[in-house]
Amino acid sequence: MDAGEIAYAPAEMAMPCLMPEDAARFGQTWQCGGGTVCTPLATASGVRTRLAQCLLPKDSKAMFSGHPCLAGSIASNEAQPFNDRYTIAGQFAAFASDISRTAYTCRPPKIGVPAGIAYRACDDKDRSFAAFKAGKPMPNEICGLVGGKKFDTCVATNNFDQCLGGAVNRGNRPACSADHFCREDYMCQSLPADTPGAAKVKGIGFCSPTYFIFQMRIDNHATPWASAARATMGAGFGAAQEE
Repeated sequence: MDAGEIAYAPAEMAMPCLMPEDAARFGQTWQCGGGTVCTPLATASGVRTRLAQCLLPKDSKAMFSGHPCLAGSIASNEAQPFNDRYTIAGQFAAFASDISRTAYTCRPPKIGVPAGIAYRACDDKDRSFAAFKAGKPMPNEICGLVGGKKFDTCVATNNFDQCLGGAVNRGNRPACSADHFCREDYMCQSLPADTPGAAKVKGIGFCSPTYFIFQMRIDNHATPWASAARATMGAGFGAAQEE
């Protein structure tokens, strides 16, 4: 989608659905609507019925930041569920090779986004919330906050003021409100009051993973010098560089 275009998420977006071969086993079925298609994000060993989600079709002009972009398979470990393993099987959306302000790229699961996440950097119109107009439907993405390359190193200092000031950038995220929900593992975060133009989008926030709200994380942030964390050092959740 061109950054100048305005796209709105269908009401049926991300609703659960059954693939046709599985739906036939049920007496009553339901189908996706509103320009979406039933898309399986993950298959799992030992599960006979494939659950899927109603998502935008490939190369849709209504693509937005936050839309899933990867499908995969889960190898279940019944004795030790924490040892389940996920393997990426293919990509179905957001095919730009690099992060830009005009096209969507697919950010990988290793940075904390199961099923991947479509992402487009903010342009000047996004930063000023130009697409948000009184009396019009709420756009499906908003220029919110994202972690930059310095995020992990900064959090390790345990200095939240310095971290927030130096490692958080502007980046597009799914828009949300009291009646427009985020995906089940994200939460709707309000824009800081000092965000330029925030009054224009009063009551509207952006979908953020809970671990981006530091005081709400309960399992301790990974130290970047530990071997387990080094693989994602500098990955950043959204922005690959300072915007």
